[in-house]
Amino acid sequence: MAVENKTPAIPSSRHVALSPTEVAASMSLARKLLVTATVIFLNFNVTLGSSLPSGASSTLNSHFGVTSEFQKPLPVAIFLVGYVFGPLVFAPLSESWGRRPVFLVSFSVYTAFTLGCALAPNWPTFLFFRFMLGCGAAAPQTVSGGLFCDIYPDLRPRGMAVTLLGLTSNVGPLVGPIISGFSSTVNWRWQFWYALILAGVNWPLLLSIPETFAPAINARSQETAGVEAGRPPVKHVATTPRALGFGSRAMILTRPIQMLSEPIVLFTDIFILYQYVIFFLYFGAYPVIFKGTYALSDGISALMFIPTGIGAVLAIVIFVAWDRFHKKSAEQGKTWALKEEYRRLPLACLGGPLFALSEFWLGWAARPGVHWAIPALSGIPLGIGIDLTFLALNNYLTDAYGIYSASALASSVFTRNAVAAIVIPLATHSLYETLGTAWACSVLGFLCLALTPIPFVFVRWGPAMRKRSPFCRKLASIKEGGGDADGAENDGMAHFFSFEKQ
Repeated sequence: MAVENKTPAIPSSRHVALSPTEVAASMSLARKLLVTATVIFLNFNVTLGSSLPSGASSTLNSHFGVTSEFQKPLPVAIFLVGYVFGPLVFAPLSESWGRRPVFLVSFSVYTAFTLGCALAPNWPTFLFFRFMLGCGAAAPQTVSGGLFCDIYPDLRPRGMAVTLLGLTSNVGPLVGPIISGFSSTVNWRWQFWYALILAGVNWPLLLSIPETFAPAINARSQETAGVEAGRPPVKHVATTPRALGFGSRAMILTRPIQMLSEPIVLFTDIFILYQYVIFFLYFGAYPVIFKGTYALSDGISALMFIPTGIGAVLAIVIFVAWDRFHKKSAEQGKTWALKEEYRRLPLACLGGPLFALSEFWLGWAARPGVHWAIPALSGIPLGIGIDLTFLALNNYLTDAYGIYSASALASSVFTRNAVAAIVIPLATHSLYETLGTAWACSVLGFLCLALTPIPFVFVRWGPAMRKRSPFCRKLASIKEGGGDADGAENDGMAHFFSFEKQ
């Protein structure tokens, strides 16, 4: 039972009444573009850091005396462990304290431990710093979706912002090994000095972005108005953690895990989880394939990721073309185009088979009698496939869960990184050494084929799933004026909202 007090409840987003200059959605286009570019660059920085050590593994392992095949993938795997814990904290807190404080705190952690990695004196310390680096890197992956919901009420510009965010999520890890592969051939620390320089460039932009979460803006506006009127300042749950009781904090921090009970979230997580694990597993597999089969150097073998980046760019072209086609069809009143599931999901229906194709291609083309460029080109359908799937399903989650999409995305980040952190050290070397390149890639391809029906199922039964979802029903009620976040406790939905009933 909630304890009564005289602190006014924070209004839900339905009740927020702000001047045009205070509402995130009313910002000028130039301001929105600056915020979007800042967050996308931030995401590029932190995703680049995820795979950075993989391009200089020889120098790094030699310096720390690492000879175990199990330990060699740990710098990437431990980073992903940090990705597991970061979203559980940052995403729900962004729906309580606001987006800006979470971005600032998380990137401060990322910057500090990037420096720590460069100065690490031994292997255990280095791995601990990589873990903390992953924790600090988690916010852009999960909070950005909510921020884009704040500033882009229209689904189309929001979709494009999420698309570009997804592009950097996949291109960033591809650039990391290339930077380290050429910069750290003699001194392994240089890779982190370059990452620190990029972080320094990002900081002035990050400090310039405003708060965008409407309840947090409104709470602070009321607090300022009270001070100007001579009343004592009132702290709200959206502005200070001290206003939250233990139960409210627990509900906030466990919301991403609770959202796994949503079928849409769960099966989206499973599909993205598989492709994500394979994507990061390849940072260990590509050196095995291209250095082992073709005797390429660290830097040159890292360049084999370029076709995957090209595929990612082509995925954006396909995404934009589909978006325009869908918009034109909707304007013409075609029935299929008016269904929400057809806005994004057909792209995932294409992405899954392309991803599977890339795995069979790589496996059976990588052999001494075939030129190295042929297996390298398998990265093009890989990049197209993973980007189309990632963009389509993440956009679908963002559209379905609205301003609380940060927790939906956090559940995805949590599951895929938890599994990836376990699978990568155990599977990378043993899988390819035991089965060989051809059959190792084939096994992965068959697994992908087994998962490709998921977006097709969403297209067919997605509307029914959303109608049965109590969370989606509550959000629809709020939009229609039939409910609010503060009253959610009355129908069992309190665990989805961060505001404590007063």
